[in-house]
Amino acid sequence: MKKSESIKELAIFEDNDLVALGLLCKVLRERRSERFVEDWLKPLQLIYPITLRKNGSYSITTCEHGIIDYWPKVNKLLIRKDNQWVKPGLHWLIKNLLKY
Repeated sequence: MKKSESIKELAIFEDNDLVALGLLCKVLRERRSERFVEDWLKPLQLIYPITLRKNGSYSITTCEHGIIDYWPKVNKLLIRKDNQWVKPGLHWLIKNLLKY
């Protein structure tokens, strides 16, 4: 069972509406992270070296853009070379690194 599914079950049985809303927001964040790992991490790993950091982000080392830090739960990335934040990050990764 995925982490997002277990959090969703907790939200369904929660009596307090605000707590349930907070749990459902966590579900959305977990789904973003799971979708990135399942669909986009493997094609990126074939081209670029990627490391998982302790804070939940992924560091992607490229020649063209330098080191890029991507946070899948919030869907934003940091291009360290230019000190530039990009949101939505997944769209930028697909467009610029995978050339789709």
